[in-house]
Amino acid sequence: MQLSLKSAFRPLYRALVQTPLLQEILRRECQYDWEKHFRDEFVHGEHGRAYGVSKADRIQLVQSFKRNTSEIPSGTSEIIHIALAREILSISPQVKGDVIECGAWKGASTASLSLVCRLVGRRLLVADSFAGLPDEGQQLHIAPHFGIYGYYHSGMFSGRLEEVQANVKRLGALEVCEFVPGFYDQSLGKLTNPIVFAFLDVDLVSSTRDCLRYLWPLLIDNGTVYTDDAGDMAVVGVFFNDGWWQATLAGPAPGYVGSGCGLPLNPKYSPLGYTRKLAPFNAAQWQRAPHLYYPDRPLAAQQE
Repeated sequence: MQLSLKSAFRPLYRALVQTPLLQEILRRECQYDWEKHFRDEFVHGEHGRAYGVSKADRIQLVQSFKRNTSEIPSGTSEIIHIALAREILSISPQVKGDVIECGAWKGASTASLSLVCRLVGRRLLVADSFAGLPDEGQQLHIAPHFGIYGYYHSGMFSGRLEEVQANVKRLGALEVCEFVPGFYDQSLGKLTNPIVFAFLDVDLVSSTRDCLRYLWPLLIDNGTVYTDDAGDMAVVGVFFNDGWWQATLAGPAPGYVGSGCGLPLNPKYSPLGYTRKLAPFNAAQWQRAPHLYYPDRPLAAQQE
């Protein structure tokens, strides 16, 4: 009887769970739970402990990130701001250098990053043309994992310098910011201080190359470059183009974590990924794995 009831209701169950409305509800609930866990882990963890950052400070940051992304037009979410904050808070206070953001738009992420930089005592460089994107012609951009395509046009994502500064003054920490106006091929070459963390939200292959050309030599060993373009495979391809890296920066391409689908910030995909400038290998700074072989240990001992 029970088997026959299950057989009878199975088609109804399948039809129900496959309805677009229910699938959308389930997707939203899963994403909510995932992002809630990510947010809670940030608040209740020890991020920024070396700087004296408290749980109350992290709660205030999360509230500020939510406010900034709701009150200022933003291409990035509260969860992305939390991910960036985690990385900055994990940098040792003994390591000197600036944080840089390339691509500010209206200043939502700038305001959030400035609050983090104030907590850790770092300067935030804000690099942007403050006139929108440069002209790249009719270049097709495809994000296969996202299932979208489109084009950019000259002047897109424009935020005037005064507008960005006003937004940061109202919702961030303007006192830690130094603004670097101009297109990247003209402005970034003037920088000389070490960079401990970079966030690129620049959209274009040409702009990504310009940022890397000038920032990578300044980036500290083990420093990270995050981008908001993980879904755009043309941009991601820059980080795997060994010929370009060898010719431009005299080193191998570093690769990119999150290629195509981004970091797992929700159950579906995210636009955020990163690369890291690895320091020369030092065994004392790395961990050994129990399933691997090491010549300085007897083979018999490793097989036990």
